[in-house]
Amino acid sequence: MILLGKTVLGIAGVALAGAGVLCSEGLVQVQVIEKQPQGHHIDVIAPAMLAPIAVHLAPQRELAQAARDMQPYLPAVRAALLGLHNTGDMVFVEVNAPGERVHVAKSGGSMIVDVDNADTIVHVSAPIRAMSSTVEQIAAATSSSL
Repeated sequence: MILLGKTVLGIAGVALAGAGVLCSEGLVQVQVIEKQPQGHHIDVIAPAMLAPIAVHLAPQRELAQAARDMQPYLPAVRAALLGLHNTGDMVFVEVNAPGERVHVAKSGGSMIVDVDNADTIVHVSAPIRAMSSTVEQIAAATSSSL
């Protein structure tokens, strides 16, 4: 009985450690709410580490094309992500108009975009560190595909 308890505790510990590693770069949240009687409500929360993993597992042909398309912008994207990483929390865009609100900000190491208009509410939050990792995965595919 004690051996069974130790085995279950070991499995639980490994699962908890795996979840910790998977969530180490933070979480990406996408929420979309349609403001209609039969409107959809979509709420996805996923570990940000899945994005660079997905890039790594993407078909090479499609990844190579995306990498070639991104190549001219790569220095600017890297500089922007580095600047965002080194900058404190701030608001980049704030629009408050009748029936419409847009808010783009950096908060706690994540980029956050909130849009609320007459039809839809949208919230997107993604860690900057995960964005950088994903960009670097694509850049690595660029160098291997050229």
